[in-house]
Amino acid sequence: METNDKQLSQNKVNFDEKKESKILTFLKKHWFVFFLIVVIITILLWAIIKIQIVEKRSLKEKEQLVNTYELKMDSLHLSNMELTAKVFSWAIRSEMTRQNMEQVNQFFSGFVKEPNIRRVQLIDPVTAKVLLSSDKKDEGTIIENSLILQAEKSVRIIGETGDLIINPVMGLDTRIGVLVIEIEKISHETNMPQK
Repeated sequence: METNDKQLSQNKVNFDEKKESKILTFLKKHWFVFFLIVVIITILLWAIIKIQIVEKRSLKEKEQLVNTYELKMDSLHLSNMELTAKVFSWAIRSEMTRQNMEQVNQFFSGFVKEPNIRRVQLIDPVTAKVLLSSDKKDEGTIIENSLILQAEKSVRIIGETGDLIINPVMGLDTRIGVLVIEIEKISHETNMPQK
């Protein structure tokens, strides 16, 4: 029985050697093919990594371009609003000198309907009272902001929820009013892919 066990174990070892030798001979015989497969896998891995690096770089560049575009658009929008406020103050001045406050009120009602315009107020610089406002609850209230009351030229105040454009309404030699236009912040909706 012992000899049978020895013979079985020796046969097993011989079988494993033959099996190993078949695998080794196959590898030795086809070494160039396996070398080419390894080279191809290495090239593919390198290409995938390179593509990911390029995609990340292009995504960053796209974000920078979008941010630059939004800043330029904001700047352009605000400069247009400042110019509009200046021209609007001239129209208010024209109607105030004619004592036509009803027409000024109509201007306010129409102007506040424009996009991004939240509120328009006309303030008396002497009494600091709101003479006219697009929001009628504000009329008659006292303004305590000295920057608004002492504005001698067009001023823009940047806030978190919106901006204020302050324009003095000039008579012949003095300020007859201060025009305050409150503008909402512009929201930028980008179609950036979410990951």
